[in-house]
Amino acid sequence: MNESSDSSDGKTVSHSEVSCIAVKVPPFWRENPTIWLSQSQFITSGNVQDSTKYHTVVASVETEILSQVSDIITSPPNNDRYKTLKERLINIFSDSEERRFKKFLHKILQKIG
Repeated sequence: MNESSDSSDGKTVSHSEVSCIAVKVPPFWRENPTIWLSQSQFITSGNVQDSTKYHTVVASVETEILSQVSDIITSPPNNDRYKTLKERLINIFSDSEERRFKKFLHKILQKIG
C-alpha cells in the first residue's frame, strides 16, 4: 500500500493506494485440466506466489471436484501447495495415453462405419 499526503491550504489529506489485480479464472475444464491450470492467468496478473495460486484454484473449482482432492484441501502441504493440487487435478482428470488412443479409434470407427 502506498501512502501520500497533500498539504494544500494548510490541510493534510492522506491518500492510500492498494495494488491488487483480480484474476478472472474460467470454469474448470475437466477435458483438459493441464490447459486450465496453465500459468497464464497468474502471470498476467503478476500473481506468482504459491499460496495465492493455491487459494485461487480452491476458490474457483466446483465442490464436486474439490471433494476429489479433499485431503489436500483439509491438510495442505507446508510447501508447494499449488504444485501438489495442480498435479493431483491433472492426474485425476487427464486421460491416459491408452484412453486417448481408444477415443481416437472410436471416432475413426464411427466415421468409417
